[in-house]
Amino acid sequence: GSIGPYRAWWDVTHYDITVKPDFATKSIKGTTCIAFIATAAGQRMQIDLQQPLEINSITFSAPSGAADVHFTRDGNVTWVDLPQALTTGMSGVLAIQYHGVPREAVHPPWDGGWIWKTDAEGSPWMSLACQGLGASVWYPCKDTQSDEPDSAALHITVPDSLQAIGNGRLRKVVKNEDGTSTWNWAVVNPVDNYDLVPSIGKYAHIHDVY
Repeated sequence: GSIGPYRAWWDVTHYDITVKPDFATKSIKGTTCIAFIATAAGQRMQIDLQQPLEINSITFSAPSGAADVHFTRDGNVTWVDLPQALTTGMSGVLAIQYHGVPREAVHPPWDGGWIWKTDAEGSPWMSLACQGLGASVWYPCKDTQSDEPDSAALHITVPDSLQAIGNGRLRKVVKNEDGTSTWNWAVVNPVDNYDLVPSIGKYAHIHDVY
């Protein structure tokens, strides 16, 4: 989308995305932390999350402390009113908890959304097609291609029988007590927000040395 007044005054520096998909219900829940810096004075922010996904809460953290913030939904846009006005050079983090049934891709990648498929053996295979539709189809973000974060992290929780492949390098896999594992990936270079995509399935790992 275009750069309106509530997008123009701040710059995304980092996305930290946690997501847990449920194959049976075709739903997701997660938390996205958006680190940003003010490039001009501002207090109201435009955050994008496409319906029918719903936001549970938004917390703003700054060096002065953390607080829940007031927000209103207007279609696919969420207006966030920070508890204080920021001036140029100030930084902060929005932590956005959300859930719901995301738009499903009808004919990926041309008609985008979340992809819920099975492989030839009947195991779940899940991913995204969102370059044309926008990354906000599955996580809250500043959904414009002109603002790349400097870095990003993906934390994807899936059943132990599956692998969750993300962008960048795998940092660690954490075994949870409920029969799931969380795969933690890190990107250390600028990246388009629509390129941050999980690929979840029953993969075989092939390794070779040259």
